[in-house]
Amino acid sequence: MSKAAGPALVALALLVATARADTITLTNGRVIEADRAWFEGNEVRYEKNGGIYGLPKSLVTRLDAHASPAASADPDVLKARDLLAAKDPVEATRLLRVALGRDPESLPALQTLTEALLALGDARAARDAAARAVRIDDRDARSRALLGDAYAAMGDRAGAEEQYRRSLLLRPDPEIQRRLEDVAPAPARASQGAQFRIRYDGGVNEPLGMAVLGVLSKAYEEYGQRLGFRPEDPVVVLLQMETGIPEGRVPEWAAGLNDGTIRVPLRGLDRLTPRLTTVLRHELAHSFIAARTGGNCPTWLQEGISQWLEGGDSNREDAAVAALAREGKLMPLLTLEAPFQTLAPADLATAYAESLSAVAHILRRSGPDGIVRLLAALSDRLPSEEALPTALALSYPEFQKSWEDYLRTPAARGR
Repeated sequence: MSKAAGPALVALALLVATARADTITLTNGRVIEADRAWFEGNEVRYEKNGGIYGLPKSLVTRLDAHASPAASADPDVLKARDLLAAKDPVEATRLLRVALGRDPESLPALQTLTEALLALGDARAARDAAARAVRIDDRDARSRALLGDAYAAMGDRAGAEEQYRRSLLLRPDPEIQRRLEDVAPAPARASQGAQFRIRYDGGVNEPLGMAVLGVLSKAYEEYGQRLGFRPEDPVVVLLQMETGIPEGRVPEWAAGLNDGTIRVPLRGLDRLTPRLTTVLRHELAHSFIAARTGGNCPTWLQEGISQWLEGGDSNREDAAVAALAREGKLMPLLTLEAPFQTLAPADLATAYAESLSAVAHILRRSGPDGIVRLLAALSDRLPSEEALPTALALSYPEFQKSWEDYLRTPAARGR
């Protein structure tokens, strides 16, 4: 053994030694420790020391399986896991991409990258990383579960359900079973119920809650007519009585990934305000978009449509964005597909302004029907590079150029 290779092999041995083994308890009291174990038909299969063995289920009283992270000796992967535990997914993502540059088929790096991207709210990129891991080893339960997590974050319940079920076939796990139950279709109900499910957090203010419900119900009907669809499931509304609405044009709630649940900060409020109404309409728009596209929607389009639907002049940001275009400071829309929380704080206001301006350009060229067609194309799981020409008859670069050409006209500068 060379001195250079020695520490890495020792570290790998320690990781394998400390990883939790799967345990099989037999009816005679004997316990088998295995590298992994799972149910398959009428047997319990297990892998140990490179071999795969089978036992009749009738001889087994209990199987304890653990979906531990894949062992790794890569220092960047190990450091990234520490950073994730310390809630620093941005730096963790950077280190994991370095690790994957050295070894593109590193299962530990891909699994940890999936977790980091989910922590960042980039569900589509997390899905791609998890899918790569599954292609490397389609019998790895953890990779399947992570792919299910990514689909769930995208709002694709069917995709998440399939991956969770496949993970459980490979390795029973109570936590994955719980996630499966969360995404699996609920039993048919005698009645469909209301459009919204209201929940309170930190206190109850029913008059304000009813006022919130009134705004949302009116907007729900409006959006259904304008977008040509309505969410199949009731929208969950969490009224946070101890959380205040952040100030500023780029509030904290608008920077996160909308998962279909509307979280309404109400601290200090006892009645509706114009600001609160805007928040409600904006968040409901996100819920509509999430339900329609299953999370397959670029962030700039999500935010642009949500600002358009919340009310006001859809062209209101054109003058400011036109000035950026003249100064060569415009961010290409392709760079605004990921969640805005990955942007520098100084770029957030610009990202939101560009998003609305780009949607306003779609409305100028194609009208509201262009938005409806674009969301429909995304709901068919087309990537944005294919959805734009399908819906608008313009490629991504062509739409970018058309938008920038408009911003250089006197009409845009004069707004």
